[in-house]
Amino acid sequence: MSTPRIAVTVVSGFLGAGKTTLLNGMVRRAEGSRLAVIVNDFGELNIDAAIVSEVTDTVVSLQNGCICCTVQEDLLAQLTSLAQLQPRLERIVIECSGVSDPQRIVQTLAYPQLRSQMHLDMVITVVDATRHLQLEGEYARLARAQVAAADLLLLNKSDLVDDQQLQVLRDALGAKTRVHVSVQAQLPDALWLDSELDLEPRVLKSLTPVSTDNHSEMFSSWLWQGNVVLDAEALRGWLQALPSDVFRVKGLVKLAQGNKAHWLQHVGTRSQFLPAIDEAGADTTRLVFIARRGFDGWEALGQGLEACTVKVSA
Repeated sequence: MSTPRIAVTVVSGFLGAGKTTLLNGMVRRAEGSRLAVIVNDFGELNIDAAIVSEVTDTVVSLQNGCICCTVQEDLLAQLTSLAQLQPRLERIVIECSGVSDPQRIVQTLAYPQLRSQMHLDMVITVVDATRHLQLEGEYARLARAQVAAADLLLLNKSDLVDDQQLQVLRDALGAKTRVHVSVQAQLPDALWLDSELDLEPRVLKSLTPVSTDNHSEMFSSWLWQGNVVLDAEALRGWLQALPSDVFRVKGLVKLAQGNKAHWLQHVGTRSQFLPAIDEAGADTTRLVFIARRGFDGWEALGQGLEACTVKVSA
């Protein structure tokens, strides 16, 4: 009797669409199964992996590069290693960075050394219902490539748009695949985990990646860190006024209110602060900014953050 191949689920989507929220929910729902998670973050810190590691111990971090470009060889090596684990894994979930074209991950899974060990179950692309249609140029092309590679589209943040806006987005996507409308990236088990569906292994689509170049060069990133405490209201107001060239801000912040560490997730004009479960290293505020290529406002951003700091009595 042959050994069952490991099912691989790929989670894709543009910066800030809600991939990490989805991934956390998937990990919790799959509790008790033999599951591993590969998380790729673009920037000097893998913030997403740190967040997910509060939920599960089996997290592999691929950082400071795009999973489908500069760290593709690392992905191949990690998948090969995970395939050898005993007891054997049942599923691997790969969260791509927001700058990645998932079709290249699909191609990696087709390599001969992986085909006998695992199969691509599905690609889930998370779409931000509030921002997808605002993307332009090469960023819009990347987002469309992420949509085109999907077996399931998760139209997230649907509570932040009205019915007409949601229909306009549906029409613009023109997707010939399954679509699920969600809030907080909630995904029913039946769409990805329910074994009673007895889904056939996913047939690889013949798609061309968005570019043969390293498209992570479309973006620039910057790390800000310091042993400081920030005022939550001042920080929230400053984040809302960030230039539109800044796509994403995320990291760990120490807030004066309660003197507690929080995970910060910011996209557009919305910010979310979630208490950090593991306070290790929480005395250092660490934030990663992701912006358009050529953005030169880092110094001004640093000054703005300094203005949000508060002095704490010894």
